[in-house]
Amino acid sequence: MKSLKFSETWTCPNGCEAFEADRWSFINATQNPELKEAVLGGELNLFCCPQCNTFFHGDTDLIYLDEQAALLVFVFSDKNRKNKKQLLAKMEQDYALLKDSLFKQIKLDFGPMYVFGLEELKDVVRREQERTDESEAIAAAAAALGMKVARLDPRWAREHGSPLYVAAAADGTAGGYTAAAKKVLQSGLQSPLLVHFAQIMEGRGARAPEVL
Repeated sequence: MKSLKFSETWTCPNGCEAFEADRWSFINATQNPELKEAVLGGELNLFCCPQCNTFFHGDTDLIYLDEQAALLVFVFSDKNRKNKKQLLAKMEQDYALLKDSLFKQIKLDFGPMYVFGLEELKDVVRREQERTDESEAIAAAAAALGMKVARLDPRWAREHGSPLYVAAAADGTAGGYTAAAKKVLQSGLQSPLLVHFAQIMEGRGARAPEVL
């Protein structure tokens, strides 16, 4: 599904005459990685008033999708925080409709998150990017040791604060994942995510992670 934008009328904070400008309403970061960079750089839906040259962000709703990260974020206008309960109910309705229509082609099998405003979206995307970068370092360290690499389900990794990639367990058990993670850490890799993952795997009643 392609990213979508449309023209809208805007008025800058200084009250100048209204003007027309395009704003993004749906972002598919997998197909348009440059829009992901725009989110991280604070440039998404950033407008410049043609009269006073003031820059400001369009505080409107949008949807952010990153298929590879299994990340779907409904971004609500920051001014609507007081309507959180109603917005979340609407989000569930919209998600059900989108899943059976526009998102049907990508077989959406993960639920949505929500944030208020572009700054909160930026924080979510930044954390995911940091997770990806650290995960790739873990994968490289495991491969350098001759170990197989397992890719965890992104939803499971996000929920448990774990990396996206870890050294695979020879026996597929939580204990096996613990031993593999510790071996990678003993190689000298500094990874808080992998340390946390090892702690989860050796906890009482721990189960092996969900992998792809």
